[in-house]
Amino acid sequence: MNKPKIKQQLRRSFFALAIVGALLTLPKAQAQPIPTSGSTTDCEHVISVRTTGSNTIITLEITVCFHGTFEGTWVGTERDVFRADGFGTVHGSGVFSGTVNGRSGTMVFSYHVTISRNGEVTHWVVNQGTGDLAGLSGQGTFQNDVEHGPGCPGSGFDCTDCPPATGTCDDSFTLDYTGQIDFAP
Repeated sequence: MNKPKIKQQLRRSFFALAIVGALLTLPKAQAQPIPTSGSTTDCEHVISVRTTGSNTIITLEITVCFHGTFEGTWVGTERDVFRADGFGTVHGSGVFSGTVNGRSGTMVFSYHVTISRNGEVTHWVVNQGTGDLAGLSGQGTFQNDVEHGPGCPGSGFDCTDCPPATGTCDDSFTLDYTGQIDFAP
Protein backbone atom coordinates (compact mmCIF):
# COMPACT_ATOMS: atom_id res chain seq x y z
CA MET A 1 0.00 0.00 0.00
CA ASN A 2 1.40 3.41 -0.82
CA LYS A 3 1.90 6.33 1.61
CA PRO A 4 -0.69 8.74 0.10
CA LYS A 5 -3.46 6.12 0.41
CA ILE A 6 -2.49 5.33 4.02
CA LYS A 7 -2.44 9.04 4.94
CA GLN A 8 -5.80 9.59 3.25
CA GLN A 9 -7.32 6.62 5.09
CA LEU A 10 -5.91 7.85 8.42
CA ARG A 11 -7.31 11.37 7.81
CA ARG A 12 -10.79 9.93 7.09
CA SER A 13 -10.63 7.77 10.23
CA PHE A 14 -9.48 10.67 12.43
CA PHE A 15 -12.15 12.93 10.89
CA ALA A 16 -14.85 10.31 11.61
CA LEU A 17 -13.58 9.91 15.18
CA ALA A 18 -13.57 13.68 15.66
CA ILE A 19 -17.24 13.88 14.58
CA VAL A 20 -18.23 11.03 16.92
CA GLY A 21 -16.29 12.64 19.77
CA ALA A 22 -17.99 15.98 19.16
CA LEU A 23 -21.41 14.34 19.16
CA LEU A 24 -20.67 12.58 22.46
CA THR A 25 -19.71 15.87 24.11
CA LEU A 26 -22.92 17.68 23.11
CA PRO A 27 -25.27 18.37 26.02
CA LYS A 28 -27.79 15.62 26.65
CA ALA A 29 -31.45 16.32 25.92
CA GLN A 30 -33.27 17.62 28.95
CA ALA A 31 -36.65 16.19 29.97
CA GLN A 32 -39.44 18.66 29.36
CA PRO A 33 -41.85 19.08 32.30
CA ILE A 34 -45.32 17.73 31.61
CA PRO A 35 -48.21 19.45 33.42
CA THR A 36 -50.51 17.15 35.41
CA SER A 37 -54.11 17.57 36.49
CA GLY A 38 -57.06 15.45 37.47
CA SER A 39 -59.11 14.25 40.40
CA THR A 40 -59.05 11.53 43.04
CA THR A 41 -61.66 9.72 45.07
CA ASP A 42 -60.57 7.69 48.07
CA CYS A 43 -61.84 5.04 50.44
CA GLU A 44 -60.34 5.25 53.94
CA HIS A 45 -60.36 2.58 56.64
CA VAL A 46 -59.16 3.46 60.13
CA ILE A 47 -56.55 0.99 61.39
CA SER A 48 -55.91 2.63 64.76
CA VAL A 49 -56.59 5.75 66.83
CA ARG A 50 -54.52 6.59 69.90
CA THR A 51 -53.84 9.58 72.07
CA THR A 52 -50.35 10.52 73.21
CA GLY A 53 -50.36 13.60 75.45
CA SER A 54 -52.51 16.17 73.66
CA ASN A 55 -51.93 14.57 70.23
CA THR A 56 -54.34 12.26 68.44
CA ILE A 57 -52.61 9.83 66.07
CA ILE A 58 -54.68 8.07 63.42
CA THR A 59 -53.38 5.37 61.08
CA LEU A 60 -55.40 4.69 57.93
CA GLU A 61 -55.41 2.18 55.10
CA ILE A 62 -56.44 3.93 51.89
CA THR A 63 -57.35 3.04 48.31
CA VAL A 64 -57.58 5.92 45.83
CA CYS A 65 -58.95 6.17 42.30
CA PHE A 66 -57.00 8.61 40.10
CA HIS A 67 -58.42 10.16 36.92
CA GLY A 68 -56.69 12.57 34.56
CA THR A 69 -52.95 12.56 33.85
CA PHE A 70 -52.69 9.75 36.44
CA GLU A 71 -55.22 7.05 35.56
CA GLY A 72 -55.34 4.10 37.94
CA THR A 73 -55.39 2.98 41.57
CA TRP A 74 -53.19 3.88 44.54
CA VAL A 75 -53.00 1.68 47.66
CA GLY A 76 -51.16 2.86 50.76
CA THR A 77 -51.21 3.97 54.37
CA GLU A 78 -51.53 7.34 56.03
CA ARG A 79 -50.50 8.60 59.47
CA ASP A 80 -52.28 11.67 60.83
CA VAL A 81 -51.13 13.61 63.90
CA PHE A 82 -53.58 16.22 65.21
CA ARG A 83 -52.73 18.52 68.10
CA ALA A 84 -55.25 19.95 70.55
CA ASP A 85 -54.68 23.47 69.11
CA GLY A 86 -55.95 22.34 65.68
CA PHE A 87 -52.56 22.07 63.98
CA GLY A 88 -51.51 18.78 62.44
CA THR A 89 -49.60 16.80 59.86
CA VAL A 90 -50.56 14.00 57.53
CA HIS A 91 -48.07 11.65 55.83
CA GLY A 92 -49.10 9.06 53.27
CA SER A 93 -47.23 6.73 50.97
CA GLY A 94 -48.15 3.87 48.69
CA VAL A 95 -47.96 2.35 45.24
CA PHE A 96 -49.83 3.66 42.21
CA SER A 97 -50.66 1.16 39.44
CA GLY A 98 -51.94 2.38 36.10
CA THR A 99 -50.96 4.89 33.45
CA VAL A 100 -49.30 8.30 33.63
CA ASN A 101 -49.63 10.44 30.52
CA GLY A 102 -50.39 7.23 28.58
CA ARG A 103 -47.44 5.17 29.93
CA SER A 104 -48.12 2.03 32.02
CA GLY A 105 -46.44 0.79 35.17
CA THR A 106 -46.21 1.37 38.90
CA MET A 107 -44.67 4.17 40.96
CA VAL A 108 -44.34 5.34 44.53
CA PHE A 109 -46.75 8.21 45.28
CA SER A 110 -46.24 10.01 48.60
CA TYR A 111 -47.82 13.11 50.12
CA HIS A 112 -47.47 15.44 53.08
CA VAL A 113 -50.14 17.76 54.49
CA THR A 114 -49.56 20.58 56.95
CA ILE A 115 -52.66 21.81 58.76
CA SER A 116 -52.60 25.27 60.36
CA ARG A 117 -54.88 28.19 61.15
CA ASN A 118 -54.42 29.32 57.54
CA GLY A 119 -55.74 26.05 56.11
CA GLU A 120 -54.01 23.09 54.56
CA VAL A 121 -50.94 22.84 52.39
CA THR A 122 -50.68 19.53 50.56
CA HIS A 123 -47.64 18.48 48.57
CA TRP A 124 -47.27 15.21 46.61
CA VAL A 125 -44.20 13.54 45.09
CA VAL A 126 -43.88 10.64 42.62
CA ASN A 127 -40.77 8.57 41.84
CA GLN A 128 -39.37 5.03 41.71
CA GLY A 129 -41.39 4.00 38.66
CA THR A 130 -41.35 0.59 37.02
CA GLY A 131 -42.27 -0.50 33.49
CA ASP A 132 -42.90 2.48 31.22
CA LEU A 133 -42.88 4.69 34.35
CA ALA A 134 -39.18 4.02 35.05
CA GLY A 135 -37.37 7.35 35.24
CA LEU A 136 -40.54 9.22 36.23
CA SER A 137 -40.36 11.97 38.82
CA GLY A 138 -42.76 14.75 39.69
CA GLN A 139 -44.47 16.85 42.30
CA GLY A 140 -47.54 18.94 42.84
CA THR A 141 -50.41 19.81 45.14
CA PHE A 142 -53.93 18.76 45.99
CA GLN A 143 -56.58 21.48 46.16
CA ASN A 144 -58.58 21.96 49.35
CA ASP A 145 -61.96 21.65 47.64
CA VAL A 146 -62.78 18.47 49.54
CA GLU A 147 -66.13 16.89 48.78
CA HIS A 148 -66.96 14.23 51.35
CA GLY A 149 -68.85 11.35 49.87
CA PRO A 150 -70.80 8.37 51.12
CA GLY A 151 -67.85 6.03 50.72
CA CYS A 152 -66.63 3.42 48.31
CA PRO A 153 -67.10 -0.30 48.80
CA GLY A 154 -64.72 -2.00 51.21
CA SER A 155 -64.04 -4.76 48.69
CA GLY A 156 -64.37 -4.82 44.95
CA PHE A 157 -63.25 -1.19 44.83
CA ASP A 158 -64.10 -0.06 41.29
CA CYS A 159 -62.54 3.19 40.08
CA THR A 160 -65.06 3.50 37.26
CA ASP A 161 -68.12 3.70 39.50
CA CYS A 162 -66.52 5.09 42.65
CA PRO A 163 -68.00 6.14 44.97
CA PRO A 164 -71.29 4.24 44.97
CA ALA A 165 -73.66 5.06 47.79
CA THR A 166 -72.76 2.01 49.87
CA GLY A 167 -71.14 3.90 52.73
CA THR A 168 -68.76 1.05 53.55
CA CYS A 169 -65.69 3.29 54.01
CA ASP A 170 -64.94 5.06 57.27
CA ASP A 171 -64.54 8.20 55.15
CA SER A 172 -64.32 9.06 51.47
CA PHE A 173 -63.71 12.30 49.61
CA THR A 174 -62.68 13.79 46.30
CA LEU A 175 -59.67 16.07 45.65
CA ASP A 176 -58.28 17.74 42.54
CA TYR A 177 -54.55 17.56 41.84
CA THR A 178 -52.14 19.62 39.75
CA GLY A 179 -48.39 19.54 39.26
CA GLN A 180 -45.74 18.50 36.81
CA ILE A 181 -43.83 15.35 35.97
CA ASP A 182 -40.68 14.51 34.02
CA PHE A 183 -39.57 11.33 32.33
CA ALA A 184 -35.79 10.95 32.39
CA PRO A 185 -34.39 11.03 28.83
